Amino acid sequence: MKNTKIVSMTLSAMVLATLGATSVQAQEVVDQKGETPTEVTIIDNVDPTDPTDPLDPTDPTQKMLTLEKVPAAYNFESKLQNATYNLTADLTDETIEVFNDRSDREWSVKANVADNKLTRSSDSKEFTVDSFQIDGTELAATGAEGIVAKAEATKTAANNTGLIETAVNQVSIGFTDTDKALVVGDKLAGSIQYQLYNTADAK
Repeated sequence: MKNTKIVSMTLSAMVLATLGATSVQAQEVVDQKGETPTEVTIIDNVDPTDPTDPLDPTDPTQKMLTLEKVPAAYNFESKLQNATYNLTADLTDETIEVFNDRSDREWSVKANVADNKLTRSSDSKEFTVDSFQIDGTELAATGAEGIVAKAEATKTAANNTGLIETAVNQVSIGFTDTDKALVVGDKLAGSIQYQLYNTADAK
């Protein structure tokens, strides 16, 4: 009987303690606040003690210099011609975009026509591309450098870091249907390839 009373008293005390604990409400202590200013400063990827660029262009996982975007498509239309085709297309909101984290870094983007060919979808017949230009820069002709975007000659943090956009406003293509094999309804497909370099002249 005595043990039963002790257990009963203990349980009652625990219940009362629990009720008392849950009845306490958190309240702010008046005029007892603090604040820490927080600032983030974006700095150049330059070591003042070592002028060497830390970029390793052979590392496929590096994020210091990257080609982020190229135009989605170059589409041309033409009436059937007697052998020679020279076509132009105007573009809207198309860009070549490069991310760079070092203000004094040289970079360039070189473009070329894949295999210098267009291929007819119906039978895979090939047509040699004689000329392809992006805003006047030749990609296909012999000796063409094909540099379609590059760092400014006078580099600043504003013009050579972050996401750097080069607008693409007009493209043109020239090819010859030597055998006069094309007919109305034919579709020709090709590809423009781009490569980013960590030099000014893509060499």
